[in-house]
Amino acid sequence: MQKGVQRNWRTTLQRVARPMARVPSLRSAAELTRASWAERVTGFDKVPEAFKDSFKTLLGDSHTWPYTLLMPTYEGFMRRENARLVCSLDDKIHIMESAMNKITCTSYPIQDVSTVEEGAILLYAWVKINGIASDGVPSSCTLKFNAVTDYLLTPIIEKIRSATGGLEDTDRSLELAKFDYLARLNFKFMSYARDSLLPGEKVIQTVLQPEMRNKVLSVFGWSLSRMISTAHLCILTDRELILIRDEEQSQLNRDARYGGAKSFIPLSQISSVSLTRKEHDVLALSICLSGSDPVACLFSASNEREIELLLDQLAETRGRGDTETRGHRDAECEGR
Repeated sequence: MQKGVQRNWRTTLQRVARPMARVPSLRSAAELTRASWAERVTGFDKVPEAFKDSFKTLLGDSHTWPYTLLMPTYEGFMRRENARLVCSLDDKIHIMESAMNKITCTSYPIQDVSTVEEGAILLYAWVKINGIASDGVPSSCTLKFNAVTDYLLTPIIEKIRSATGGLEDTDRSLELAKFDYLARLNFKFMSYARDSLLPGEKVIQTVLQPEMRNKVLSVFGWSLSRMISTAHLCILTDRELILIRDEEQSQLNRDARYGGAKSFIPLSQISSVSLTRKEHDVLALSICLSGSDPVACLFSASNEREIELLLDQLAETRGRGDTETRGHRDAECEGR
């Protein structure tokens, strides 16, 4: 009987140990962090095997190695990210994605990119491209990665932003000084604004909107409020509209928000704009784009004069005539 009990215990232990042997070893924190980094691909031998055939077809007869990045595949940011290969070639941004043992490629002609957004919250970073793809269909792609490698995406973003033509010879120090007033109002936005300005780009107007909240309930001296909009900064230049904003999920305490996002919209991609008044004295600025959904910004009624001036400056900068009224722009936008 004792032998039978031992045999049963041995069988049970073998059954328990067998599936445990198939459990993969856990990676260290350093390995998990590195798995989220974007990487520069400097040669064909560095291209992952899954992408090689498609990438070779994309290169064709090109004898110059294009600027190429490998975006990570790892567990994170709520879901697993598929591996992507990003390539800047022939005035297009090509994004290959590996999913379900299949490679798909979306190509964005730079002239048809309506917005490019970059953002970071602590170590979480992303770049989002919106526009008309080569097949003529509106498309959007978000690349997610660790913020320590955000510098690798800078050449891609700058190539898209510089596609509207040559920049003028301006006094950069004079243009950067136009953001000095932000030092006492929102130092982070001042830093973001200065970093966002391209050399030769001219600042026409800026509008700062602090965070907006609506009081919901007051009890015994305590007030409960609902957030209407995070703080944001609108910058009109002679080339583009730059929107800098805090992200809602960036709030770690009641007094500070970490990181934020910057959106760059070429003026040539703006088809119309509208300004409407909503409840709680909130103004809604809607920017309709040629290749993607409208971009909306909320402002307090106290900023109405500045927004009206921004619309007039925007129309003048884009070369629109006085015959196009703001009401016409409203109708055009709402009819989309």
